[in-house]
Amino acid sequence: MSEYQGPFKAGLIEPVVEPGHNVLLAAGADQGYFLYKVGYVEELGLSHPFVVNIGAIGAGVTAAVFNTTAILDMEFGQLGQFRAAVLDDIHVTVLQPQATARFGAMNVNATLNAFALGRDPCGHQSEFYIFEQRRVFLRAVNPTIVPLVQARIAFWGFKYVLIGADGATGAGGQLPPLKTFANLLDAEVWKRTPQGENYKVLPLGGWGR
Repeated sequence: MSEYQGPFKAGLIEPVVEPGHNVLLAAGADQGYFLYKVGYVEELGLSHPFVVNIGAIGAGVTAAVFNTTAILDMEFGQLGQFRAAVLDDIHVTVLQPQATARFGAMNVNATLNAFALGRDPCGHQSEFYIFEQRRVFLRAVNPTIVPLVQARIAFWGFKYVLIGADGATGAGGQLPPLKTFANLLDAEVWKRTPQGENYKVLPLGGWGR
């Protein structure tokens, strides 16, 4: 096996791949690995359009699961790299997909919260990836004894326009990958063939327990 190809790196957010490089998207346990080439990279700056407001949350209340469709969904054939910062006194569990919590140990999951920026000012431990409409969901809890009138999480990052078997595509249909592998071992074997190429492995969601 090659040295780890994963995305995790402390510090200010940077593109994990450049145009012309390959990404191998890991869909999760038993869901396969999908190879694409990057055609274009664009910044998604921290700004009002990328601030999610879950809304008012009563004291000690867990809000309904929030769907990020309107804010974080990507176009067909596009991949988003995001980091997050919690702006209010809430604890947020990231679900990706909706039934699988991210950042988990065997029995508990880490949450995003406003205090995390003190230890992780660049938000690198919050980093996640969204391919097309494989969106994240958010579950927020107000741990205080004070009702909150808003519960905000800010996002920023990069957009990657991918090239697949049909070239690059926008709206109108999912982008078929250049290659599909059942597991990472198959992808590593292919990489060592005369036709093989290097790639960066990026996770599209949680692995589950």
